[in-house]
Amino acid sequence: MADIASNIETIQSKAAELDGLVTQVRAAKAVIDAAEAEIRKLRPVSEPSRAYQERLALVALDAMAKPSIAGDKTVTELAAIAWAGVA
Repeated sequence: MADIASNIETIQSKAAELDGLVTQVRAAKAVIDAAEAEIRKLRPVSEPSRAYQERLALVALDAMAKPSIAGDKTVTELAAIAWAGVA
């Protein structure tokens, strides 16, 4: 069993790791949001969106908020399904 000081060290280390992940998520979300906005401008208004084609970053945020749920498709899988056959 770890002592209090070891547990505090672990928490601080992992907190720094989470800060790095938050920075990466913000950057990835900004890029995805920009790409989705550009697609909305370029595609015909009459063309309906398929599931997950827009707001994929929000799906990722939701998945991070519930990491204990196993078996969900990954964001990568959802993106591949959403954009399969689209040019």
